[in-house]
Amino acid sequence: MIKSKPDIKSFNKDPNDFLEGGEADKALSKPRPAPVSAAVEETTSYVIEAFKPEPTVQKLFRLRWDIANALKLGAAQESAKTGKRVTETDIIQQLLKKHYNIK
Repeated sequence: MIKSKPDIKSFNKDPNDFLEGGEADKALSKPRPAPVSAAVEETTSYVIEAFKPEPTVQKLFRLRWDIANALKLGAAQESAKTGKRVTETDIIQQLLKKHYNIK
């Protein structure tokens, strides 16, 4: 059975009121309070710098089969041991930092 279209003759609301007057928009338009002190602002900027993403460069290279498998297995074992995801890239970066004395 095919349903009939709903009757919208009694609909008196303006759709722009919905689009422009949403609660999310009202929350975003409220002014945010200023930081309490300079120490808080300094700490906040330090935290932002700590989480700032580093630019990366893609490198593509080939490894011997046994080295590639050892890397994959090592990443999986490290992930299981720490409970956090450890990628093959993380391991390579750690080894290269150690080799080239990079902090």
